[in-house]
Amino acid sequence: MKHQMIDNVVFMGILAVLAYQYTLLYFSVINGSWLNFAVVAGTFGIGLLLGRSTYIILGGMLSFVGMSAGGLMLVMPYTREMYLWAAIALLTITPLTTYLTFLLDHHLLKRKALAATLSDLERAKPDLELITGAQNKHALNTAVNREMKLVWHHERNYRFTLTMVKIDFLENVVNYLGNQQFNALLRAMAKHLDESRYAEDQLYYLGAGKFIILSPMLSRANAPTMRHKFKANVAKVAGGIGLESNALILRVGQVTYSTQHMVRECNATKALAQLERNAETDIAREYL
Repeated sequence: MKHQMIDNVVFMGILAVLAYQYTLLYFSVINGSWLNFAVVAGTFGIGLLLGRSTYIILGGMLSFVGMSAGGLMLVMPYTREMYLWAAIALLTITPLTTYLTFLLDHHLLKRKALAATLSDLERAKPDLELITGAQNKHALNTAVNREMKLVWHHERNYRFTLTMVKIDFLENVVNYLGNQQFNALLRAMAKHLDESRYAEDQLYYLGAGKFIILSPMLSRANAPTMRHKFKANVAKVAGGIGLESNALILRVGQVTYSTQHMVRECNATKALAQLERNAETDIAREYL
């Protein structure tokens, strides 16, 4: 799976800088004296004691002092010969460490702000699925139970259809795209389904690449029209994300509830299980 996360980049950068730092410390002890080690280690010790946030604030000053000292040690022949590795360490490591710490802290603050925003959004709209903008499984369960009660009490005049659209070979698609691109695919799928549904239909996302469309008053005879609409422009959705036109395969399952007998012992969980079975039949028919 492709993970192009900045935390991993920053983490690997800090590991590289630490390896470089301790290599210079090792050379400073071999080629000079323990005083060299104390000078370089003391510089990093100050940064460590200051802490991450304070070190970022005072990092410019610390970098200026360290680079000035290292530069002077390299300019003067006597100190350059005695403190060569210590001077190189002061001239390079302190500014690099400050910059990488700033990157890490900035990213952590952004993630903290994003987490707070998502938490506020979840409290304000508990039925909203955040990635796709569709409604979530909790909202679907409530809606399906409500629709079944309507069918039970108004059997002659009311019906509704559930349509499941799920991404086939989901694991392969996720592994190929990576998390960020897969989220973009989900948003593109949600947009495609939203544009293809009827105005009174409701769109839900259950996770694991599964979308549900609840269609009030859609009969069994007219339901296949919606199935074909959903599959019509799948190639365009795939191409917009960087997939081959035939790489995004959808399974579509549908079930229509129109009688008291159908909803007598049915609930949202059983309805979803039936949709899953119908979706399997759909893709098997396509392969044949």
